[in-house]
Amino acid sequence: MERGLNKRAQQTMSMPFGLIFAIFLIVVFIVIAFIAVNIFLDIGQASNVGMFYDELQDAVDEAWRSQTSEFDFEIDLPSGIERVCFANLSASITGPQTDYNAIKNYDVYEANTFLVPPEKAEHMEWKLIKHINISKTTENRNPYCIDISRDMKIKKDFYDKLVVIE
Repeated sequence: MERGLNKRAQQTMSMPFGLIFAIFLIVVFIVIAFIAVNIFLDIGQASNVGMFYDELQDAVDEAWRSQTSEFDFEIDLPSGIERVCFANLSASITGPQTDYNAIKNYDVYEANTFLVPPEKAEHMEWKLIKHINISKTTENRNPYCIDISRDMKIKKDFYDKLVVIE
């Protein structure tokens, strides 16, 4: 009789342990799922920054190949990025000091386009966009920054060799 009592006690104790272990596994799987989703969202934001640079280069190339061109380019960047800046970091700085402070460390790179704040740019803070007349783009303000809520104007006149961003 004592043997039957021990067996019943073991079954009663193993049931809650199995249930607790199952709940623990479910919690672990949910946490892993949230981490995986977060990683995929980060990859998506990084690809958005890369696509922005590619689309901007394509738009500048299109204007550069034409005799004259003037059109608006929609800025589509992930949240957290506030401005797109064009700068000639080897020339004198005439624009807002806050924008310059955000990009001044990139003067060692051959770059003319920067995203502010750089820490939100998914390790793609700067890029060299070819065929931009950076001295004309930044003649009034260096760096010349555009808020991402606005569109940027890409322009090339008949006698221009390079494209100007306004």
